[in-house]
Amino acid sequence: MAEKCPACGSCGMPMEKPEDFALGDVTRPYCRHCTDARGELLPFDQVLETNARFYVESQGVTLAAANAMARAMLADMPAWRDRH
Repeated sequence: MAEKCPACGSCGMPMEKPEDFALGDVTRPYCRHCTDARGELLPFDQVLETNARFYVESQGVTLAAANAMARAMLADMPAWRDRH
């Protein structure tokens, strides 16, 4: 049975190659898109904006719809589950 590809604990992106991980470190729980230059998790609003922009560009939805989609998806992620 194939080993499951790890996913970012912030946005859920599959992390298939070392360069997908924060700082290229495969032991880190977050991807390069959700972290800063030190490998620290970015603020929620910044991750939300990045994900919403991705939905607009990749799926052609409106910004309002993209924001709602991103907010719902992030709510299920380990990094943001306990966010109030």
